[in-house]
Amino acid sequence: MWVVFMKIVSYFFLLLFVLGVVLMLLTWRKAKFVKPKWILFGQIVAFMALVVFTMLSRNPLGFWGWLLIFLAGLGGGYFYGRTVKVKKSERGIMMNYTLPYVITWGVLLFLTQFLTISTGRVPIIVLGLCVLNTGLNLAMNGQVVWNYTRLNKTA
Repeated sequence: MWVVFMKIVSYFFLLLFVLGVVLMLLTWRKAKFVKPKWILFGQIVAFMALVVFTMLSRNPLGFWGWLLIFLAGLGGGYFYGRTVKVKKSERGIMMNYTLPYVITWGVLLFLTQFLTISTGRVPIIVLGLCVLNTGLNLAMNGQVVWNYTRLNKTA
């Protein structure tokens, strides 16, 4: 009975995540303030969670597989990051995510959560998607912070 209850709770939170992604899709054009400390904090937490997740799943990808997928994510995130518009305005330094990034991020994160909840285990594909998504996020947000720093120096 407990397992069924936890699956229901998990699907409920997955639904909340989907609603959050829908909200992001509706507002992706709206400029947001760049807050580098919060971006860095979020990325550090995400990377630490990935390391713990990798250790708990005993890394079925192997070291080199994990590293190659992570590097592919970093490469993709670097190019996504170059498409994010970071600009100065009278209100401060603002940014806009791109629609392809929001869709990619939402789909990858949904798949990892849905597959884990549905199967009750961590298949190798789920870990691979998590590694790829974390690499994408790290590099994309790193590019945003880099652009923020450059714009802030010219103030």
